[in-house]
Amino acid sequence: MKEISRALIEMISEDSPYASKDMLCGARGAVFREIFIFHYPDFIGKVQELIPGVTKDEELLCMLVALGQSVEEIEKLFCLPAEQVYMFHKSVCWKMRLEGEKQLGDKLREILEE
Repeated sequence: MKEISRALIEMISEDSPYASKDMLCGARGAVFREIFIFHYPDFIGKVQELIPGVTKDEELLCMLVALGQSVEEIEKLFCLPAEQVYMFHKSVCWKMRLEGEKQLGDKLREILEE
């Protein structure tokens, strides 16, 4: 699992020759989602069970948090201002009844490793 996570993180890393400021916009975001789901097929279903009505953007946020990306790193990839990423983050924490960023990361990594 760690090798797959590293490969996905490398794919979105600023150092990657394939990365760009808008890495997770449009088609690139769809490709990332497909690769993630291929390697972690149960993740989205489990997130949807925990968060009824979760949006696609919230799912993407959950994928990135599960891979260990910080809010600042996500903001660089997500095509959104930092304030909106923080709002997504708070929304997901609230929907999951979690108190903070660390708990969210721990819970999502737990789901990823199941």
